[in-house]
Amino acid sequence: MGNISPSSDYQTLLFLFEEARFSLKVMKCDKMLTMVLQKFCGLENKAEKFVEPYMKNYAELGNDQLDLMLQITRSNPVSLLKIMKENLKVEAKVLDNSSRYILENLDICKCISDDEHIFEEFFDLMDIVTQSSDLDALFVNKLYRRSMKEFNISRNGNSSAVQSELHLSTSIPHIFCSFEHFRGLLPLECFEVLKESPTVLNLYMLIEGLLMLPYFSQEGLTPKMICEIEETRRQRSWSRISPDFFEHSHPFFKTILASITKHSKDLISNDESIQRCGTVICPDKIERMSFRLKDLFLTPLSFYFYLEHPKTNHSCDLPGHCGFLLKSRPEMKSGQPFKFTVDLCVDEEEYPNGLHIHPEFVKADKIHLVPLCSTIDGSQYFHASITWNEHGISRAFSDENSFPWWELGMSELDPFMDVFLTAFVTF
Repeated sequence: MGNISPSSDYQTLLFLFEEARFSLKVMKCDKMLTMVLQKFCGLENKAEKFVEPYMKNYAELGNDQLDLMLQITRSNPVSLLKIMKENLKVEAKVLDNSSRYILENLDICKCISDDEHIFEEFFDLMDIVTQSSDLDALFVNKLYRRSMKEFNISRNGNSSAVQSELHLSTSIPHIFCSFEHFRGLLPLECFEVLKESPTVLNLYMLIEGLLMLPYFSQEGLTPKMICEIEETRRQRSWSRISPDFFEHSHPFFKTILASITKHSKDLISNDESIQRCGTVICPDKIERMSFRLKDLFLTPLSFYFYLEHPKTNHSCDLPGHCGFLLKSRPEMKSGQPFKFTVDLCVDEEEYPNGLHIHPEFVKADKIHLVPLCSTIDGSQYFHASITWNEHGISRAFSDENSFPWWELGMSELDPFMDVFLTAFVTF
């Protein structure tokens, strides 16, 4: 056993591994296998040296062999997810028994904690692989939901760093982001920078960023600019936006939005994004569609949205309605007065009766929020009021009649006005 080292080649490791298995199977002695497993577990490069080549055709392995792979990779279960992901990319078929066995016995909670990105990539791929089988799709759905629930329960005992990472994965990332580093640029310079900026995470954000510039709000966008935005969308793999985004817009924005709807051929679609209006659950448990604007900044609120996600293929067997729950929380105690955060709730126990989420499809970074307000001119979207607004409520004042007003982004609003929270969900 002393000749196992990081420099040992695959054939040497394979010989020792199979000898140990033979010893257990024929001689009923597990001493050699225990020693081999201990040595293998101590190898820093065990996944590359042994596990990956051994599991190249893991569908042909027995459960006893898969159990040993699970033991060897116990400290790094993500390595098995990576192997399965590469295999599924090539095979692109329904789940075989070996894949099911691994997933049922793998420490997926540790996978989420160690590398949430790989975890999400793997389940995104699983969504594609299982499209042809309702049973496989249901298995993947339940596995994802169970894993997230177990992880949410276990996180209470984890470090604050891990909790912070989880918060990033469930928080809506477009709330009160900064536009400051774009303000000193000329309009055309800003147009170029916005297209490439890592701050801009979707097509909704890009268009709302352009709305922040009076030049484009007054002049609109040229057909050439719109072609460039279309190319940016394709390069950055953004979803097209819902036509509802252009309805009920403030008169100040109608010029730029009209130029987009007139000249765009590849920016708008009913199939890649859907608008939904949330129902607010007030602290007094009363449910209603609208709420006072001030409550969004001063009171913890929950909003539920009905959404039958297209990726469920209209075949959800779970009781009740598909949808999701958002929670807004004031940030007044954080040194950032008059701001709030919004989180996507993935804990099923917090959902109202009759509603459930498909967390493998509904993601926080796929939700873009825009308030819809009731005014004397009818309902209006207040674009760029919480997305490109780093100050929250930047000014509170009273008019000549002593009525209170808040300056929110580019808008001056009555804090007592009725508001609807609308979500544009991309697929």
